[in-house]
Amino acid sequence: MNTAGLYVDYVELILFFGLLAFGLNWLAASRGYFTLHPRLVPAKGVLKFSSVIVVFAIYLIMSMVVSSILVHLVQSIYSIENMRPPFTAMGWVQLTIILLTLFFFYFYTKTLEPSLVRRIIKDRSVANSKAIPWDFCMGIMTWIISFPLVIAVGQLVDMLLYIFSGFENYEQVAVRYLKMTLSSPPMLAVALFTILLAAPAIEEFLFRGFLQTYFKRYMSVKWAIVLSSLCFALFHFAPSQGIGNISLVASLFTFALYLGFIYERQGSLFASFALHVTFNTFSTFRIMFFPDS
Repeated sequence: MNTAGLYVDYVELILFFGLLAFGLNWLAASRGYFTLHPRLVPAKGVLKFSSVIVVFAIYLIMSMVVSSILVHLVQSIYSIENMRPPFTAMGWVQLTIILLTLFFFYFYTKTLEPSLVRRIIKDRSVANSKAIPWDFCMGIMTWIISFPLVIAVGQLVDMLLYIFSGFENYEQVAVRYLKMTLSSPPMLAVALFTILLAAPAIEEFLFRGFLQTYFKRYMSVKWAIVLSSLCFALFHFAPSQGIGNISLVASLFTFALYLGFIYERQGSLFASFALHVTFNTFSTFRIMFFPDS
């Protein structure tokens, strides 16, 4: 595609999704969607910095250290027979790491004050607190107003990168991983479980449940949302994505603002989890069925 045609595509996408995002967010604001409900009962129990360190340490140790050990072990076993480990073996390693991570998260929360854990997961002191199914519905509906803005921001940054550096295409690590599994049903099943359920659960537990809750001890709710969102976006930085990280971080920061907001609005990790799952689901299906879009 020539440069002029590429610019036209960028501008058309930015205008379409930008105007759509403006209209949907304006409508939501006019209906009171962006109102944060106050807490009716003073919070009991304080989330300590050490607790935040522990849960992030669990994740990093499991995903980097233990994962490397298991991969090396599998490779060693197959090397005895001068064989290369099958693709599915790596899938089982990944699934094991995910399940162990979730187990250790669960085990650690048992050492914390029960009322604190309950408040992190579902704060029923929020004014007009609704049932958990309603939290899921609000999370899913929030995707409608967040998705166009995330796309518009991503396309805008992509266009600026192209203008100033000539950088045109990049592929996220998660996208490459998903495409690699399309030819292997067992690996695809693990990938879908990871992307659609495990990753949202783990990331919401870490960034909204613990990090954002901790930040609120020292700053306003709005700044806690902004700072935890920035941490979330930077967490997805990957050297292999090169300068494309700028676009990825900008898009994920925008998306994370909605995740942080809906978590505070509903006082429920179920709401941000539902939004995260919905976003990943639509993105995954687009990659699987419209890979060239």
